[in-house]
Amino acid sequence: MSVRFRYRKAAFDTLPYALYLPDGAPPKEGWPLVVFLHGSGERGCDGRKQATVGLPKHLKQHPERWPGIVAMPQCPEGLRWEGVVLESVYRLIGRLEREFSTDPDRLYLTGLSLGGHGAWNLACLYPDRFAAIAPMCAAADPFRVLFSLRHMPVWNFHGTDDEVVPVEFSRVLELALRKSGNKAHRFTEYDGVGHAVWDRAYANEELPRWLFAQRRKR
Repeated sequence: MSVRFRYRKAAFDTLPYALYLPDGAPPKEGWPLVVFLHGSGERGCDGRKQATVGLPKHLKQHPERWPGIVAMPQCPEGLRWEGVVLESVYRLIGRLEREFSTDPDRLYLTGLSLGGHGAWNLACLYPDRFAAIAPMCAAADPFRVLFSLRHMPVWNFHGTDDEVVPVEFSRVLELALRKSGNKAHRFTEYDGVGHAVWDRAYANEELPRWLFAQRRKR
């Protein structure tokens, strides 16, 4: 099956982004919406580089596993997924929800490395908006996670041999989620895997099944 992404330029208040739209008619409630945040190596302004690694790469190989709209914004060079950049992502989410009438109870967030950090950050800022998050090989403030994500379904991934972001960062976050009383979190360590844990994680068929099974609790 051939998969094509739509590429949209930056607007005055949003970032450039790539977009995947599934074939066929949407469910009655609307398509789920998945937001993917890329790593530091894909920053720029072309709106395309971020659609070549991680989730977008595996989406092209197995679109049947990802029955939803997937948005892939691009972080500007030299910046990070924080502050005004994250607010631009949040505005983009609202714009896509209105344009495509997506399912408000099935908004998902995932990211790798720098984008994993962004996923943790955005979920902590808006914990009542997301149905689930799947960060990978990233760090975050364990105190924010402890107090903000008490009920958020989380599946975090990290490689034990990561020399860029040590696995201990994720272990601390896993402890914070346990301390918070979160009963809906999972943590997967891949033995012998370095920083590029996303190749294993996004190839895991259980990840999209788990993700799309989550619904926001009102």
